[in-house]
Amino acid sequence: MKSCGICGTLNFKENNYCIHCGNKFILENICPYCDSINENHANFCVKCNKQINPVFIDDFDVLFSEFNENLLLNAKITDEEYNALLNDIFLRANYVRIHGNTIKEKILNFASVFAECKTKAKGYERGFIFLGNNIFYDDRLDDSVQIATIIHELAHYLLFTIIESLLCSIFNVKPSTTLQSFIWYFLMLPEFKIMNEYCAHTVEGRFIPYGYQNYGSFNVLVKDAPFDEASIKTMVMFGNSFANEIIVYLEEYINNELRQEIKSQYKRDLENKSYDSILLETDECFSLNDKNSMLIKILYDIFKEASNPSVREELKSIRDGFDLS
Repeated sequence: MKSCGICGTLNFKENNYCIHCGNKFILENICPYCDSINENHANFCVKCNKQINPVFIDDFDVLFSEFNENLLLNAKITDEEYNALLNDIFLRANYVRIHGNTIKEKILNFASVFAECKTKAKGYERGFIFLGNNIFYDDRLDDSVQIATIIHELAHYLLFTIIESLLCSIFNVKPSTTLQSFIWYFLMLPEFKIMNEYCAHTVEGRFIPYGYQNYGSFNVLVKDAPFDEASIKTMVMFGNSFANEIIVYLEEYINNELRQEIKSQYKRDLENKSYDSILLETDECFSLNDKNSMLIKILYDIFKEASNPSVREELKSIRDGFDLS
């Protein structure tokens, strides 16, 4: 039990607000290893001497500790703090000159600033990201389609990285495969897979000529999804909100000159345009504050779900894939 500092009422340890006066409790510095309460400024537990806020989370018991659960439950992020996270993600591109003999080489070299890009030569998929780390694209395709694929998969990677950066900020840790496995689990859930795919298609569509947009994989997910129209619309708005953020930054690097080169490549490779997919583009999105509030609440709900022992084996399997990649 813990006593309210305002009215003195005893509350259960897991309470975030006083049951009598509604006072919000200051988060106690609970050790994720032994659950001992420490002073707020403590870096190491007074009981077990382990680091309370680890440099990185390397164990699922630590990830799903009561300490981290409370951090996520009470998390808030201002627009300024969130934009600072985005700036940090894209900062590395400021120090690299986009180069290449062809526009495909330029886009490939730019994407390689963020993730290792590898070719694939089997399967029907044009490309994919493997567990958030590597971008794969099929070099049997026309250069124009390879360009679109690389941008599409880069958007997937950036969305993964944005969520990773947010959680690292909330938990005050560096990235780890344990944390990344939870993020991958979250993004592979059916409704968030739809959000993720819509985001990637929208980012891709911004940088290729009008009439070549293709929401094929999004359409397949929606067709097979057991969700109502309102839920699909929410996921589309969610995905579009992320896409708008990513596009703003990518436009600084994939500028008008490079987009003209992409248009020229499409003219050389492809003739037939289709305007069906352009109808799936929308201006509807959430405000930054609303989107981030929703995102943190959703992450908390999935965090609670993923902390269930029945999910642990799946998470371990995902982490094994990260460790091997």
